[in-house]
Amino acid sequence: MNRLAMRALGLLYPNRCGCCQDRIASDRLLCDACAAELQRLRADYGAWVRQNRGAVYPWDGAAAAFLYQGAAKAGVLSLKDGLRNFGDFAGEQLAAQIREHPLFSGITVVTWVPVTRRRRRAQGYAHAERIGKAAARALGLPARGDLLTEHAGKLRQHQVSRAERTQYAERFRDTGQNLSGQCILLCDDVLTSGSTLRQCTLLLKKCGAARVMIAAATLALRTPDDTEPTL
Repeated sequence: MNRLAMRALGLLYPNRCGCCQDRIASDRLLCDACAAELQRLRADYGAWVRQNRGAVYPWDGAAAAFLYQGAAKAGVLSLKDGLRNFGDFAGEQLAAQIREHPLFSGITVVTWVPVTRRRRRAQGYAHAERIGKAAARALGLPARGDLLTEHAGKLRQHQVSRAERTQYAERFRDTGQNLSGQCILLCDDVLTSGSTLRQCTLLLKKCGAARVMIAAATLALRTPDDTEPTL
């Protein structure tokens, strides 16, 4: 495609920041202001563990890129609305963390929390899929979307309380793949109560996975005046 055609395409379908949705250059994922804010929103998985002290989770290691606040929260919501840039950026950031952490050595395949077939047809992709595929590309690993499924229900996760999320997570099922000996990186957009990632981790291990590591683009922490983050 020649330069003139590319310019016309850019006018019709401008590239937009994955967080604030301002117009940006065609080779960028985020604007400078949002990229800088995300660096100040680096997540601390240890803080999430301390908030959930006493809970036992089946995954073998965890990484999280950003706190679910400000530009990161805007990025997740934009990703769910069909703007994909934040997913690519978050996946690359997670891959950078994973490469530096010896606990994550030996990963053989990357997957993600699925969405229903209906939602995938409407949106064109699963929001966690975009994160997972970006991380897989950056890590040079295969990405598989055929390991887990989500069955339709009347409510979405943000419409149920923290106490109800364990039951909600039963919507997820495995597809019976033989994962014997595999070390799987399981990606999602937000880690809140851990119910969804817990269910998906257990399903993957039921299929034979030796280890399951989770990676979340954002981490939602409770604050003293807000016991349930709004997703």
